[in-house]
Amino acid sequence: MGYEPGFSQIGEYQPLDLIAGDFPLQSETILVEKGQKIGRGSLLGKKTATGKYILSAKLTADDKAITDGSEIPYRILAEDIDATSADKLTIAYHTGSFFRGGIKLGKGHTIDSVKPLLEPISIYIKG
Repeated sequence: MGYEPGFSQIGEYQPLDLIAGDFPLQSETILVEKGQKIGRGSLLGKKTATGKYILSAKLTADDKAITDGSEIPYRILAEDIDATSADKLTIAYHTGSFFRGGIKLGKGHTIDSVKPLLEPISIYIKG
């Protein structure tokens, strides 16, 4: 492929795989509970007793129902976080439009099951 004089190919453009539109994107600082290493785009729930966030899931690893409040999706993690050894402050989105493929779900959730829970709080999943 030829390039104009003075220009070079440095890399390829890779679009963000999470943000999906121009709906107002708003974030806030949250506390992620220790014992987790979770990635950007993870759907988070908030534990009622502690107010700390974890990956939202409806089922445990052995398929028991989760009922601590975190089963209700509430925020989307804005950055990778390693809270394996201690609670960590980080940033999460509380409004915005997001690509389906960028959302990471906990056990028991599907995109179709969480969309109706997220739309009333202004989190929209596209695609």
